[in-house]
Amino acid sequence: MEPHERCWARLPLEGAFNVRELGGYPTYNGGFTQYHRFLRSDCLCRLTAWDVRFLRDYGVRAVIDLRDEDEAANTPNVSLGRDVLTTNIPLMEFNASEIREIERRFAAGEFAMEDIYRHILEHYEGMRAVMRFMAEAPNGCILFHCAAGKDRTGILSMLLLGLAGVDKWDIVANYAQTWPNLMRDEVFYADWMDAARSAYRVAMTSPPELIEYAYDLLEDTHGGIESYLLECGVPDEDVAAVRQRMLLD
Repeated sequence: MEPHERCWARLPLEGAFNVRELGGYPTYNGGFTQYHRFLRSDCLCRLTAWDVRFLRDYGVRAVIDLRDEDEAANTPNVSLGRDVLTTNIPLMEFNASEIREIERRFAAGEFAMEDIYRHILEHYEGMRAVMRFMAEAPNGCILFHCAAGKDRTGILSMLLLGLAGVDKWDIVANYAQTWPNLMRDEVFYADWMDAARSAYRVAMTSPPELIEYAYDLLEDTHGGIESYLLECGVPDEDVAAVRQRMLLD
């Protein structure tokens, strides 16, 4: 069996460190989520030629960049090829003055990561666009990512896994894997070890309680993940198509 034909938990890439599967999780009905359907990832801006070949061979046929336009322009992705469908659908947007205010409040202890997660979940337009793209994407694997593959990517992973019938604690475990994955990245590790960037450490950990908060928020305020997506304005047929993509062999 060739490496790209295997079902990896984390893909062994050279220039991205948090590329991993949503396949292999048990569901409530006794099934499991399929491999080679959805990959969650950190930024693709440092992919090597070997990485590109691996992802193409693995079956990636569509890429969703969840970063805002400035992020995507400042650290552009390495292309996987013209035949791989790509799109940029921001799930979090702040203007420059808002970012400065958030940084000030974060440093002062007046702003928490939970506030960021609520902001992501309130981006209904982005959620509708992401689900429509996934429902209509060509056959093959869809890779979605933000910068580190933690917050925006973590929220979307929670929605996809929950929609497929994966239980809360497997979703939490999937989320918590981000930080140890990123510690392989020498750049991330150097930033992490810089004691002067204590706020960075808070922002870049992936404590289980944070995604548990987001999951419980949807349960308490929307009645669950599918109800939340419908309230975002995602059509029933898109919800069904994405769920089928996760599950059908």
